[in-house]
Amino acid sequence: MSTIPAVLAAIAITAVITYVVSRRRTAARGCTAIISAGHAVHRDDLTGLGNRAGFDAALADVARQRRSVAVILVNLDGARAFVSRFGHRALDQLLVLTAGRLQHVAAADASAFRLRRDEFAVVLADPADATGHAARVVAAVGEPTEIHLCGRPITVGVTACAGIATIAPHTDSDRRLALIRANRAMRAAKASGRGQTARFDAAVICGLDSGQER
Repeated sequence: MSTIPAVLAAIAITAVITYVVSRRRTAARGCTAIISAGHAVHRDDLTGLGNRAGFDAALADVARQRRSVAVILVNLDGARAFVSRFGHRALDQLLVLTAGRLQHVAAADASAFRLRRDEFAVVLADPADATGHAARVVAAVGEPTEIHLCGRPITVGVTACAGIATIAPHTDSDRRLALIRANRAMRAAKASGRGQTARFDAAVICGLDSGQER
């Protein structure tokens, strides 16, 4: 008869252990789901690059670390004409391939993002190499590439322009300023022709903006 309490105690202990283990597994799955959801919020579905939210988060992280950073804004040339000729699905293929090239060219201290339809950004932790990095990105994007159209491979060629801006958190507290400046530089590059790069220069680019407004 004395064995009955021992058996009941063993059953109770087993039940407690099972309950605790189950709760821990549920909590772990919940944490994993939360982390995955957080990553998904910052990830572009098409290309796998970071999206605009990820870009903003990267600049916020830089600001917290009080570091200077370069932003390279990359925009494909003639995207509308490309869609008119090949279609939206072909452009999606091209965007995926462009994202892969951005990642391939990216330095160890660089992160690539897709901000809009055919617009990408690179956050570069070493501003000193920004001009060279932008040139390598533009050259890589400009290489002929193969897409599949109606089940058949075709070789296409596109170009891109890049605008470069540097922001120093000690002096430029507004993180959005980096993107604004990079966008102005990119528009200046496009004004020079296809496959061009330009670095933000307030005197030159603001003068160009004023001229365009007139």
